[in-house]
Amino acid sequence: MSEGARAAHLVGATELSASGPETVVLDVRHVMPADHPDRDGYLAGHIPGAQFVDVDADLAGVSTGRNGRRPLPDAAQFEKTVRRWGIDRDTPVVVYGAARSPAPARAWWLLRWAGVESVRLLDGGFQAWTGELEPGEPTAVRPESDFTIAPGGLPVVEVGDVPAFAERGLLFDARPASKFSHPTDAGAGHIPGARSAPVAEFFDAAGFLLPDEALRERFAALGIPAGSEPAAYCGTGVAAALEVFVLSVLGVKARLYVGSASEWAADPSRVLVR
Repeated sequence: MSEGARAAHLVGATELSASGPETVVLDVRHVMPADHPDRDGYLAGHIPGAQFVDVDADLAGVSTGRNGRRPLPDAAQFEKTVRRWGIDRDTPVVVYGAARSPAPARAWWLLRWAGVESVRLLDGGFQAWTGELEPGEPTAVRPESDFTIAPGGLPVVEVGDVPAFAERGLLFDARPASKFSHPTDAGAGHIPGARSAPVAEFFDAAGFLLPDEALRERFAALGIPAGSEPAAYCGTGVAAALEVFVLSVLGVKARLYVGSASEWAADPSRVLVR
């Protein structure tokens, strides 16, 4: 994959600092393992002009207990959310969170799914930013856009199709290996036939995405047939969005199983194996 392809997915802190007011910056920081939005961190200091994004309130729909913990938001509601951020189809968008956090990729995936054409992640995350920080709420409020949602910009896989991907060796579990399979962890377990592909391992210790060649070697070890479209899942469809992002950097069109393990395990007829 060319440098141009990587540049279409990632932006460095220096380039971001030189971007103009037309760029919308979204802060999707999220506290783990407590698993809640880091609004306190945002208020303490964020990249100037960045708007805070709540993974649950802004990037997920209503969970019924059977459709996964973070299902897709209602299309009409997400359209309103994108308009509130001042984003239109051709607006350049940069999303960031903590280094190696998958939360920003959920925003990247949803915006691309909804029809926004240019969405990039800040390579290295918030920790890579060395410029000034803005405390509190943004001092300037962007005007609301007239964005019209066009769902389907990125592909999904529905729960009924998951076994077919697993049978072909094309279902990747983006969670840490300990969650995929651990003999003493009652919360561990994976969809039968899935392959463990911890997404955190595709980043270096500082949180920067590994070079393309290193990424290709890691995915090659998983045996992705040329031209195939794998599917990724995790616990709630957030880490898997980052896996889809990494594959997209390499030019691989992967599908997101949004419901992930939280939907799969909600039906007692479907099992997770350790």
